[in-house]
Amino acid sequence: MGKPRTGRVKALGLIAGLFGAFAAVLSGVALRPAEPNAAADFGSPGTGTGTTVTAEKHTPTVPQPPAGEPRSAPARPPALPESISIPRLGVRAPVDSVGVTPDGQVVVPEDPDRLGWYRFSPAPGTGGGSSVIVGHVDAMGRGLGVLAVLGEAREGDRVLLGRRDGTEVTYRVVARRTIAKTALGESGAFRRDGEPVLTLITCVGPYLPDGGGYQNNLVVTAAEVPR
Repeated sequence: MGKPRTGRVKALGLIAGLFGAFAAVLSGVALRPAEPNAAADFGSPGTGTGTTVTAEKHTPTVPQPPAGEPRSAPARPPALPESISIPRLGVRAPVDSVGVTPDGQVVVPEDPDRLGWYRFSPAPGTGGGSSVIVGHVDAMGRGLGVLAVLGEAREGDRVLLGRRDGTEVTYRVVARRTIAKTALGESGAFRRDGEPVLTLITCVGPYLPDGGGYQNNLVVTAAEVPR
């Protein structure tokens, strides 16, 4: 990556605040199933430091049991993400659960040293789909973010996701892509079915101060390692 720029990243899109100005709203957009192994791009991701991601708005619904059948006890909620580690890159960061603002944008931790798990994506280790983690690449007056080195991710790198119950889910990187912010919604990054993966998203250049900030997102996909 080139010399990072600093600049407060404004939360945009469903994963706003992470990646710079990502103004595309994916509400109501059908997301295509991701194919991480087919989309690998381990060339240079470009330069830049900021992040913004947009996901489709999701309102969870709970199916009701047929009339006359007893209701079962509520299922135990899944263990939520607590930390992430990428040993080869020296990355370790706490993870907060984040949701959606009233105007349909993803809430992103302001602290560039913390990451956000988009809580309307599947919880890591609970089945299929893409568990989405977002984070700043930099922030004004606070320097580089924890995902500033994401562009150095390689195929096969381990990603360890610690959960609040003390368990850990292991992933291995299978793809690294640079995606225009306007195309992120149809990239499969927010799919809720298919093979279980962890999707890490941050911003990447070019950086256009008068053109909405960072123009692209860096998306790293890691496949879950069976236990």
